[in-house]
Amino acid sequence: MKLNIIAVGSLTKQYLDLYNSYTKKIQPFCSINLIEIKEQNIDNIELKKEKETKLILEKIPKNSKVYYLSIHGKKLDSVQFSNLLVEDNITFIIGGSNGVNEEHFENKISFSDLTFPHQLFRILLAEQIYRGFSIKENMKYHK
Repeated sequence: MKLNIIAVGSLTKQYLDLYNSYTKKIQPFCSINLIEIKEQNIDNIELKKEKETKLILEKIPKNSKVYYLSIHGKKLDSVQFSNLLVEDNITFIIGGSNGVNEEHFENKISFSDLTFPHQLFRILLAEQIYRGFSIKENMKYHK
């Protein structure tokens, strides 16, 4: 199984260390590929979203099941989320601080109605991926 995370922006060291600790735990279950998109420095928000969306779309691997992480997406519990981890090639997308043009994405998942900092959210995603695999493998981690 191959799992991709496409994210706008990059992590600072303190977040990167925590993210890496989760990706190491995920590696026995699948390979994980992080694709970072440079955040665009454009004052016009709509133009910025359009440019970042285009860059994201260009990086989605062929034949990948894509999930865009959006406040407007479907809310899942951890067991339901673990059931997504069955495809051979999955891509999770974290948009920029102003979001993306969501009409390009059919499958949307929401972790909460709350807004999270993008750096922290990448760690939340990595943790839920690890939790999902622990559920699938009946590991003690989930409960």
